[in-house]
Amino acid sequence: MNNFISLNILDRFRFLYEKLGIDYDTMKLILRVKLTLDSRKTSNLLGRQQFDQYLDQYKTVQIIYTIIGFFMMFIVIMSKNTLVSMATYFAMFMFFISTNFMSDFSSVILDVKDKSILATRGIDLKTLNASKITHVMIYMLKISIALSGFSLIASLKYGLLFSLVFLIEIFLINIFMLMFSGLIYLLLLKLFTGSKLKDAITIIQIGVTVSFSLAYIIVMNLSTSINLFKSIHLGKLIYFLPPFWFASLLEIIATKDINKTLLILSFLALVIPLISALIYIKLTPVFEKNLQKLNNESSNKNIKKYKFPIKLTKIICKDKEERIFFNFFSRMIRVDRDFKATVYTTIGSNLICFFVVLDRYVEDMGVYIYLFLYSYVTIIPTIIIALKFSRNYNASYIYKTIPIKNKMNVHKAAIKACLANIIIPIYIISSIIFINIYEVSKVQHLIIIFLVTIFIAISTFVILNKNLPFSQPPNIFKKNYAILDNYLMIVLTLIMAGVHFVISLFGTLPLNIYMIALLIINIILYKLAFRVK
Repeated sequence: MNNFISLNILDRFRFLYEKLGIDYDTMKLILRVKLTLDSRKTSNLLGRQQFDQYLDQYKTVQIIYTIIGFFMMFIVIMSKNTLVSMATYFAMFMFFISTNFMSDFSSVILDVKDKSILATRGIDLKTLNASKITHVMIYMLKISIALSGFSLIASLKYGLLFSLVFLIEIFLINIFMLMFSGLIYLLLLKLFTGSKLKDAITIIQIGVTVSFSLAYIIVMNLSTSINLFKSIHLGKLIYFLPPFWFASLLEIIATKDINKTLLILSFLALVIPLISALIYIKLTPVFEKNLQKLNNESSNKNIKKYKFPIKLTKIICKDKEERIFFNFFSRMIRVDRDFKATVYTTIGSNLICFFVVLDRYVEDMGVYIYLFLYSYVTIIPTIIIALKFSRNYNASYIYKTIPIKNKMNVHKAAIKACLANIIIPIYIISSIIFINIYEVSKVQHLIIIFLVTIFIAISTFVILNKNLPFSQPPNIFKKNYAILDNYLMIVLTLIMAGVHFVISLFGTLPLNIYMIALLIINIILYKLAFRVK
């Protein structure tokens, strides 16, 4: 097996594992096997894929995170106030790490296969859990290095000690995120069982990600409203914002200014991650024992019957085959936990950012306030892309076993189900709230943005590969294979927002012409996109 650099580095911390009662040699052997599998055809973390495809996708993801990290570096370079800048930086960093962990790595922590195979061979639960945590930590640290690499280099302007503490805090943030998530999962495992447990975990994943989005916005707003932190007067709120914990010690190093608030925040940054790690390790046997509940599927006798989509399908689906798949995908959208975790997390985070930023710039935008609705349109590609993936992708064999006359009916039904069950309802609700709060007088603007929403949804389908819905495994690289297409559609959305703005400068008649033109373009694009091949 390969001699991994990460394992060689891990040997330096052998004494810590042994003090915690973990069989280090056994854990290292498990990790070596898992990392070897990750780099071959099959992987417990990444799923089945060819090595060359794996390598290309891995490089793509790393490059994307590195580019994001490059732009984050300017927060450090252009800093005028260390505490404000670093709190902003850590808020962004924690947001990326939390969303990445919740969407891609939480399934590894909740994996029950290792226990079924290895625990029966005499490996204690603490060692087994440590291998899972360390496995995830290795990948998260790689992501963290990509995000923070440029910033670590830039931080040398404040001195070597500053950079060293910065690096240690990046590591502590990863520990904090992992342990915090693990303790939440433990609580859920104690409270729920079967299907209710899986639903609760999905809700928590959505809630945590949205919460970190909200925390990021709070920090950003605080950062713009505070000039000097020599005497901090934010009340008790600051003690509940982790980005300020980690920024405070760097503030002390950079400015040599020490006060009670900074000392308390620095203490929290060092102690909370360590305490959470000790509590988690202490409760590891309980955690592993309760994981078995994930295998218990409790039947739900009170299955809700959604009559509205069934009636709706008779209106929007003329073809009988398309109608059958529309009903099928409408149900999948409501019950598939991975799809809900991806889509509702994106929608929730986006809507929070949307209304907070909107409230801040409402006076500056004036009559052009409707343009903020385009921020909702930018998440449409993410929703369409999410239709491709499912944890139960093996069930896609049904596409081959049943006689499908035209596979484009399957794609057409999936897009329509997504529009009818998610995209259009949320857009209508957002528009109603928008009209009531900001009193947008011209309905043409809302209709145009609605037509742009349909255009972006169909265009996203056109540029993506034509894998059938819910037929791909949800691994961290295949989820990102369409990330460039996603950004391309976001750019197209922004361009269309610009076109909308320019046309609106010329009055109502050009708006009506543009609206009719969009309607015609959508009809033509729809017919071309789903034509029989």
